[in-house]
Amino acid sequence: MVFNINTATVAGSAAAETGISAEVGAAAAGASAPLLMVMPMGADLDSITFAAALNAAGAAYIASAGEHAASRGMFAGAQGLSAATSAVTEVIRDAELSI
Repeated sequence: MVFNINTATVAGSAAAETGISAEVGAAAAGASAPLLMVMPMGADLDSITFAAALNAAGAAYIASAGEHAASRGMFAGAQGLSAATSAVTEVIRDAELSI
């Protein structure tokens, strides 16, 4: 079985995923105030209920975006670990072959 991995490419992908994760997190944080601070247009029950529903939808979006950012971050960590493990494994393999 042939195993070939370009560790630089995988490490580059991990860095890109880390950047995307940070971007998603920053965008969610930046959007949190308008999404979570909806005020009722009036003092009637419909306006209060509608504002509460909009705040709940905003909270669900922020939670989903945070989960997405965390997942991308964990994926980036797994890619980085894979690249490092592969590089070390190749060094060990080359050392064993030279004996």
